[in-house]
Parts: sequence; structure tokens; C-alpha cells
Amino acid sequence: GSKPFPRYGYKPSPPNGCGSPLFGVQLNVGIPSLTKCCNQHDRCYETCGQSKNDCDEEFHYCLSKICRDVQKTLGLAQNVQACQSVVELLFDSVIHLGCKPYLDSQRAACRCRHEEKTDL
Repeated sequence: GSKPFPRYGYKPSPPNGCGSPLFGVQLNVGIPSLTKCCNQHDRCYETCGQSKNDCDEEFHYCLSKICRDVQKTLGLAQNVQACQSVVELLFDSVIHLGCKPYLDSQRAACRCRHEEKTDL
């Protein structure tokens, strides 16, 4: 089949941090950079043609960097461990539960070459 292309006039919904329906709970744990990673991940999913795997890898890298920064700033082993636990929880959630949100976002952001003007 032909590749999908961006839907004309599509406006992504505003990112909602780590409180997406994906997690079922609000996971904003008071770390602004964590929210930033989640927002970037939301935007990536809503970019027509982006692969889920690339979005998830970018998300994992973003999250891991936060923990490295925590280590540099605070240097407390338990803080770093807590950070890594949150990162793994978030990343596992995305890997296991992210398929539907990814597909829904792609469906909203893209259209197929021969798609009718009516909604599916």
C-alpha cells in the first residue's frame, strides 16, 4: 500500500504530561523534566509516519537522562534508584499499553492517499 501522509489541517491535542489515558493515572511526580519527556512522547505519537519504536526509544533516552542528571545534582543513591524505578515503570507502561494510543494518534494525524473525505 501507499504511505500515509499528514492530514491537512490536523491540530494535535495539547500534550498532557504523564497523565495520559495510557497510564490510567496521573503520573506527574513533580519532576518537570519527566513531564517534558512525556509531552515529547505524546507529540511523537501524533506525528504522521513516526514509528512507535522510534518514539519509545526517544522516550526511554529522555527518561534515562533525567536519572543521570539527578545523580549529578543530588548524588544520593536512593534518589537515583527511585528515579530509575519510575523510569522503568513509565517505559514498561508505554511498551505494553502504548499500541492503541499510538494507532489512534496516527489515525488522527494521517490520512491515506485514497481515503474518502468522510471520517472512518
